[in-house]
Amino acid sequence: MVPRKELAHAALSEGIMSKIRDEVLRANAAYAADFGDKSALGLPPARQFAILTCMDARIDPAKVAGLREGDAHVIRNAGGRASDDAIRSLVISYKLLGTREWFVIHHTNCGMELFTDETMRALLASSLKTARYEGGRWVDSGEGPGSRQGDFIDWLTVRDQAESVAIDVERIRRHPLVPADIAIYGYIYQVETGRLVEVAAASAAGRATLGPPPGRRVDPTSEGGRPPTFVDAAPPEVFGVREEHDPRVAGPVVEANSPGGRLLLEIGGNAAQLKAHGGALGGVGGGHRAGGQRLPAYTITDIVTLGQHAERRHFFISAEMMRSEG
Repeated sequence: MVPRKELAHAALSEGIMSKIRDEVLRANAAYAADFGDKSALGLPPARQFAILTCMDARIDPAKVAGLREGDAHVIRNAGGRASDDAIRSLVISYKLLGTREWFVIHHTNCGMELFTDETMRALLASSLKTARYEGGRWVDSGEGPGSRQGDFIDWLTVRDQAESVAIDVERIRRHPLVPADIAIYGYIYQVETGRLVEVAAASAAGRATLGPPPGRRVDPTSEGGRPPTFVDAAPPEVFGVREEHDPRVAGPVVEANSPGGRLLLEIGGNAAQLKAHGGALGGVGGGHRAGGQRLPAYTITDIVTLGQHAERRHFFISAEMMRSEG
């Protein structure tokens, strides 16, 4: 039999939640009644930018950044951190929906500064009830059982806001699925004043850089710290085929030499629609011989860097077959 005290608490909770639900539905009805021509808004954000920020209830991104419906993507989580899922959203934001600038916005007086991974894990192991913050520490307020599943989560807590903004911008900037020509800015929102304060080191790390135009490559003799110069880029020369496959592509792995060094080209076969070098693998007259077999000629349509190790640079590319060669 359920104790009377717990029944009363459950009834009170249900009443509060029902009140909130009703308030939300009334507000939505008023909003829908004056919806106007918003149904004509396009899917891509009109101003081509995205914001990654904290879920804190004191932050209203629309007011902070002057947004209207359809203007920008807003991605939120606890702390505004560059988690794997946040980066997943940002990649979709640019790749499919065309954003070109991203803002990473953390804020002062953030709850993520008030605990560590160990604190959160201990609280969850104790019980699944809401904890209290008293005298500068978290105190668990409920009876068990709890769960140790929190031990397997990186809670992405914050020690210093400027440092966390810089770390997140750098992580996004270095991610292999984020192109270099997207600008990433780092800011701290002041909950005390409503102002955005730039984190200069973060914005510097997120500065956009332009890649070479089609058919060109960066001159390796360009001096660091200055805009790169570009020279003519010859199409890569295929010299080998490896039998192992990357799970992301449905084709053989092809190795090639280029003026910029050795490339590992993963040919995606039919999946293809990507461009680079402004030329063709295989060239006029047919495919190259590689590893004792004749390769078909391909037009390379895009290259996305996966990483760089010593002299070998790894690329994930798709290709469109120009013609079949025996």
